[in-house]
Amino acid sequence: FRLQHLLVIGVLALSVSISGLIRASPAAHGLDLFEFDPFFNFRATEYMIENGYPEYSNWIDEKTWYPFGRDISENSQVILHLITAVFYKLFGFGMSLYDFTVYFPLVIGSITSIVVFAFVRVLAGTTAGLVSALMFSISMPIFTRGLIGWVKSEPLGLFLGFIAIYLFASGI
Repeated sequence: FRLQHLLVIGVLALSVSISGLIRASPAAHGLDLFEFDPFFNFRATEYMIENGYPEYSNWIDEKTWYPFGRDISENSQVILHLITAVFYKLFGFGMSLYDFTVYFPLVIGSITSIVVFAFVRVLAGTTAGLVSALMFSISMPIFTRGLIGWVKSEPLGLFLGFIAIYLFASGI
């Protein structure tokens, strides 16, 4: 490693740390899911883990959308539930699913700054990539939709979207 590589690693670590600290600020009020949608996404992920994907894909949730229920596989964020379940199986390390889903947006949102760096680096170079990673980590419209306890599609969508455009730009 040269000094330049250590500087890049240091700035990326700073970017991930800043993003994580900002996204963790609601933890001062407790480690809970907040609002309805994150709790529903937890419950749907829990259903998938307990019953498997085939049962999940045929699940009519009768606790929502009274009186007919909700066909989860047709009008829900299936990929969010699937990826959260897979990551929980891989990286859960004995923690409860509830706790995992509380921390999931914080971790995915913070790691996204590294993917942003990689994407911008392909387009404009290392310095621009580092600046964009730092800007991504402090951007209020982005981090407010990926705070701890906010299990929704935005943090995962940004993560997967930046990976997709990084791979596209790298392929060109």
